[in-house]
Amino acid sequence: MARSVEAIQQMILDQKSATSKLAALEVLTTNEQSSLADLTSTSKVAIWRLWVFIMAFAIWTLEKLFDIHVLETDKKVAENEVHNFPWYKKKALAFQYGHALVPQTDHYDNSALGVAEILESKIIKHVAVTRKIINGHGYLELKLAKETGNELVPLGPSEIQAFEAYMFAVADAGTYIQYISLPHDDLKLVMDIHYDPQILWQDGSRKDGTDNTPVIRAINGFLYTLEFNGELILTKLTDHLQQVEGVKIPKIRKAHSKFGAFDYSTIDETYIARAGYMRLDLDNTIINYIPREL
Repeated sequence: MARSVEAIQQMILDQKSATSKLAALEVLTTNEQSSLADLTSTSKVAIWRLWVFIMAFAIWTLEKLFDIHVLETDKKVAENEVHNFPWYKKKALAFQYGHALVPQTDHYDNSALGVAEILESKIIKHVAVTRKIINGHGYLELKLAKETGNELVPLGPSEIQAFEAYMFAVADAGTYIQYISLPHDDLKLVMDIHYDPQILWQDGSRKDGTDNTPVIRAINGFLYTLEFNGELILTKLTDHLQQVEGVKIPKIRKAHSKFGAFDYSTIDETYIARAGYMRLDLDNTIINYIPREL
């Protein structure tokens, strides 16, 4: 960023005051150095001060030109982004429900909107972009979710319709995109929790009364913080539960998952939710609390 003319002038004046530094460069004769030291006039129209201003203005002009060049270069780079997975994700997150793109462009005119209005219109909070191949034909799959409170939820029919129209306008011509925004997958567990009876009751609640469901809360927290469309790894869930105060040995005996109207299927060790996110099916989850005296 270009410095001010005043800042550049002051730099030159400071350097002029340090005449001993110039001597080390051996670019001035003894008489020239003496003449330089005699330039002590404080008049703003002194010849030597006018030359300082001229040089400072020339340097400032050059720095401003450099700034303009950087802006032009950044603009060209931005306009020629590679349309890769991160680009599609960025475009999906930029979608503004209830607003139309500027005609023949891929952006909105938000000049009349406040920050709060813009943020409220950006309903898509989670996006995952993957490439799929069926019968030798490739396409992009976009998994989407918004948030209500602290929960991930699917987009509504009108929101999906508006988003598809938006992506049709901004995506590469000829790119086939499949849109997925589904209710959460369900996770059903059968677990043994060996607990410290000094901390927990036999129903899993804390004896100090601060939390009635610390294990359930930890599982839900783990699922919520799991990366969208990320891989559920049962070993990592077990490690997470070991951090709960009062839990000595957490053991997952069985794990099952389901989405939509399908039946539950067994999770061996890892699972990626079809919806991109999942929740604990508390009604069908079994947790056996076993006191551990050691």
